[in-house]
Amino acid sequence: MKKYSDLLLLIIASGTLVLILLATSGWIEPVTARMQPVQIRTTWIQAAPDLSQLKSGDLIFRHGRGFISNAFQKLSKEDPRYSHAGIIEVENGQVFVYHCIGGEENKSNKMKRETLSAFCRPDHNHTFGIYRTDLNAKQLKKVITGLNDYYKSGLEFDTDFNLSTDDKMYCTEMVYKLLTNAIGDKNFLPLTHISGRTYVSCDNIYLSSHCREIYAYDYRN
Repeated sequence: MKKYSDLLLLIIASGTLVLILLATSGWIEPVTARMQPVQIRTTWIQAAPDLSQLKSGDLIFRHGRGFISNAFQKLSKEDPRYSHAGIIEVENGQVFVYHCIGGEENKSNKMKRETLSAFCRPDHNHTFGIYRTDLNAKQLKKVITGLNDYYKSGLEFDTDFNLSTDDKMYCTEMVYKLLTNAIGDKNFLPLTHISGRTYVSCDNIYLSSHCREIYAYDYRN
């Protein structure tokens, strides 16, 4: 596994006592729950949104299983509901999610494109939520064009979490930059600052007045 970035080490170091105890005790929540394929399919059928209601440019967030996902929740200071983000594109009636992720889940470190069911699979995640922005049709088209350009170029995950560079990006950075570039306003969404670092957290995006929740599901209920 790639060396943790300074930002991730900071998150873990500044986490709650519970997280510290879990890390030092050697107990780490499994990244994948033990579920049979038929159980995965059945659970997803129950959890899935009405795909006909989803639109290209919708934003999707999830809280994955495992210690690293729990650590990334600490980036969100106001509402640590989710740990990862992506953007939806509806292609010929199928719903796909584009997102930047690295580590063991994506050893190539290149931007991923996968089905909605794969992104939200119940054995890998606790929750997911879908949000819609107030961007107009022209702005959304610009978001999707930029999204496809990133994917075709093989955009890599930014293990340094450096918001000032564009050659590599982490998940929320990609979402933030596509939205702000489409709007033409870097102040469209807020940023979070911690120990001299500036980053984009999940709640910077979905708590924004420019976003509204259209669907959410918690597998634990």
